[in-house]
Order: sequence, then C-alpha cells, then structure tokens
Amino acid sequence: MAYLFIKNQKGAAALVASIIVSAGVLSIAVSAHVIATHNKAGMDSFVDSVKSFYAAEVGVGEALLQIRHDPNNLVFSDVMVGNIVVSSQFVEEEGSACEGPPECQFAPGSGWWGEYFNYSVNHPDMQVDPFPGHTPTPTEHDWYDNVYKIYEQIDANLLFPTSMWFPYDGTIWEDREGFEHDYHFGMHWRARVTAPSNGNYGYNLSSDDDSWVLVGATVVVNNSGTHPAFTKTGNIYLAAGDNLVEVYFAERHTVESGFSFSFSDPSLIITPWPDGCGEDVECNSNIMATASTTRAMRKVRYTCNNNIANCFWRELTP
Repeated sequence: MAYLFIKNQKGAAALVASIIVSAGVLSIAVSAHVIATHNKAGMDSFVDSVKSFYAAEVGVGEALLQIRHDPNNLVFSDVMVGNIVVSSQFVEEEGSACEGPPECQFAPGSGWWGEYFNYSVNHPDMQVDPFPGHTPTPTEHDWYDNVYKIYEQIDANLLFPTSMWFPYDGTIWEDREGFEHDYHFGMHWRARVTAPSNGNYGYNLSSDDDSWVLVGATVVVNNSGTHPAFTKTGNIYLAAGDNLVEVYFAERHTVESGFSFSFSDPSLIITPWPDGCGEDVECNSNIMATASTTRAMRKVRYTCNNNIANCFWRELTP
C-alpha cells in the first residue's frame, strides 16, 4: 500500500509537472503569437508611414508642377497615390506675400530706375590720356559698385542734355575737385520694357563719354570709350511681353558731358525695375501635403522662391 501510495504520488507529481510544462509551452506560444501580432501591426504601421510619406511627397510635387504652369492658381485637387489620398494646400505664413516686394510696385510706364554714382579724378579710369577706346561691357569696370553710389531715383525719361550736362553741380553731392564742374560720374538705369509683339524697336543714343544698352544682361549697343558726344541709332530686338533693359553711362574727362537715350516706338511701356525685382520672392511657396491611412499620417511642407527653385522641405508633426 505504501509503495502504491508513493507510486501514485509520483504519478500525481508527474501529472502536475506535465500540466505546468504544457501551460508554460502554451503561454510561450500565446506570447509568441501576441508578439508576432504586435510586431506585424507595428510593421504594417511602419510600412503605411513610409508609404504615406512618399505619397505626401508626390502630392507636393504635383502642386509645384501646377504652380510652375499657373503661378496664380493656389487651389490643388486631391491626388491618388496607390490607395492613399493626398491633399495639398498653399499655406500663407505671416510675412509672406504674393505680389512681390513693395519696392517693385511701380506704375506701368512711369520710367526708369536710376542709380547715380560719383567718382574722384584720382580713380585710375578717369582723366586718362590718350583717350581710351571701347570696352565690351560696363561690368568690366568697378564704376557701378555701391561704394561710388550716392543716391537712387526714378527718371521719367532719359532725355538729358547732350552738352554741358553736369547733374551734381549745385547739389549736396557736388565735388568739383578744383574743376569748373563736377566731372567724373556715372549712371545705371533699369526698366521692365513691355513690348506689344516680337520685333525690332528703333532707338537713339547719344553720349559723352561711355554708354551701353543691355537687354537681358546682353550688350546690344556699345557706345563706350572717352569721346565727344557721339550718336548711335538703329534697332533693338525685344520679345513680346516684358524685357529687362539696362542703360549705363559714364562721364570720365574734364571737357564736356551729355547723355540721351530713347526708344522711338511709343507703344513700349517702360516701368522702373530696381535690381532684385522679381527675384527670390517668398511667394507661391509654402506647399503642405497630407497623406494618411488608417494606421499612419504624414505631412511634408516645401518652401521655394517665386520661380519654384531653391526649395527645401521639412516634415511636420501630424
């Protein structure tokens, strides 16, 4: 009986141990299943997050393409990327504007933006003998650097006297340096010239001394060199619409001075256009796209300049 009791006790212990082991195995299996399920959910969420991020990127790209073709259209349609709906919108941040900086807002046809410079007779390019000849471009010299600039103004036209023109005489900027007049000075004018159609437009240019006319940063008329008043006439090709036209002048000798420039076609609209107008304007720029699934949401924002260039992006917290 004792033996049977002991045997039975061993059997019970084995049974209990077996149950414990089985429960442990079951627990591990259940835990593994839970972990696997949790990991799968996490992986699915991660995959959705990645998909939604790239979908948001696609949405921004579509919005930027739309702006390239139509800068004034800031309403974007939803796009489907796979099974993800992407919504994009223009976000106007405080301080941004879509009309360009205030200094570029001039009445059409109001003239030229002029920068006025004054030089000393000691400048190596002034009072040179014998008279120097032509140079290919005004930017070859430092004459139009800010160090020589004394003021800026709008000039309704560029029809100045072609003889005895000394604009600084009797002004606060006068510096005759012992001469009869304030010689040695220069000007740089810029304008947005709007042409009704592609074509050649007549001009008349007279200067004593150097002068140049540029269209889109390309020299189209060269009347440079130290010389008496010399007149050039001809045609300048302008494209239909807006053209950037620049005119440079320099007076470099203590004899005479004069300048005059004009287009012959009154249909051209000449509007002041200071350096920097239309460039790097934070406008049409802050595009935010949102893409989401049931498990993830991502937002990205792109900020670009007015020409949709120099873009940078950042991710936003949902």
